[in-house]
Amino acid sequence: MFGSKNTRHGGLIALIGGAVASGVAILSFPALKKRALRATTILKKDHRVVSGLFWTLQQATVPSIRQAIFNKIQTELDVHATVEEEIFYPAVRNLYSGNAEAQVEEARREHEQIRTLCNEVASIDPSSFRFMSKANELKETIDHHVEEEENEMFPLVQRMMSNDELFNLGRRMHDRKYQLEERERVAA
Repeated sequence: MFGSKNTRHGGLIALIGGAVASGVAILSFPALKKRALRATTILKKDHRVVSGLFWTLQQATVPSIRQAIFNKIQTELDVHATVEEEIFYPAVRNLYSGNAEAQVEEARREHEQIRTLCNEVASIDPSSFRFMSKANELKETIDHHVEEEENEMFPLVQRMMSNDELFNLGRRMHDRKYQLEERERVAA
């Protein structure tokens, strides 16, 4: 049994599940520090989960595993973008900074580009070279988006919002993510 393909695939799935579950466990731990529920902390955690999933996708060679990992990436991105667009970006817009408005508009355009690339990857056979090529293009687009958010938008938000405001915003985002994730589980 050791070293068989099924064991190797099971380990890969366990790695993915562990990475995702560890992120979820952080948010459901009862002795949670307030800092862990700050809006920017939640979004950074999401960014790291997706980055880890992309790393795992790049290691995968079996088409069915590639597809399963990509499906998880797509779900994570959908939930993340929905929470940003419904809750986080409107709060950023309300900071009354001309820079905030421009950053939100650019981030929304990037979300549309990411959705388009996700749909393109989803339509490609996961056994093809083109699948990984397009997935890598998606990863590069996401990396650019993450860099701008974390280096431009998040510092602005942290300067202009109090810790309590960041916590309250994060709590709303956390609750909405939970709703969206539950909807995904029921649909699956």
